[in-house]
Amino acid sequence: MLYSQLFVYSKLNNSIFEKSCVLNLKVVNQLLFLGEIKMKQLYVKQKVFSAAEKFTVRDNDNQIHYYIKGSLFNAPKTFEIQDAQHNIVAQITKKVLAFLPKFIIESRNNPTVEIKKELSLLRPHYTFSPQNITVKGDLFEMNFSILNKNEEIATIHKKILSWGDAYEITILEQQDSEDSLNNEILVVGLVVAIDYMLAQDRSQV
Repeated sequence: MLYSQLFVYSKLNNSIFEKSCVLNLKVVNQLLFLGEIKMKQLYVKQKVFSAAEKFTVRDNDNQIHYYIKGSLFNAPKTFEIQDAQHNIVAQITKKVLAFLPKFIIESRNNPTVEIKKELSLLRPHYTFSPQNITVKGDLFEMNFSILNKNEEIATIHKKILSWGDAYEITILEQQDSEDSLNNEILVVGLVVAIDYMLAQDRSQV
């Protein structure tokens, strides 16, 4: 298996993916050394939605991989994800007339994903559909993993960088490069949508 990391802050936690066994960082580093796992990191600055809702997703060489553009004051609320050549690869749309916030993520060669906020007395709780997409960890602290069909495809964490706080995503890359790219775009869309929903919740506290 190959391994890919994105720069919307993530750091490897104690496991890369969950199957019948758990690989810890020592094993992962050995696989990296042997070339069994390849990694790619992308980052996006934290609290991007406090400004003009235009930002970039970059790798650790500061190269731009994606442009994100929010609709700002327009309705319905949308975010457009463009690749480095400004081709639209995904769109995130807030559903109107929904009792609780709900976002739809449409991306290339991926099933449409829905994120819905549920009623909760404590921290915000979200559900995801289709059911093959699941999230484990602490969403409120942006410290979680994304699973597809019970296999971990990405981890997201906060990271302090020289230019400010950021999110880093670590993505499990597939043997097929096209599948890897599709997963990458889906994960970026999920992180953008989750971060925006959490920012809205915090603003209401």
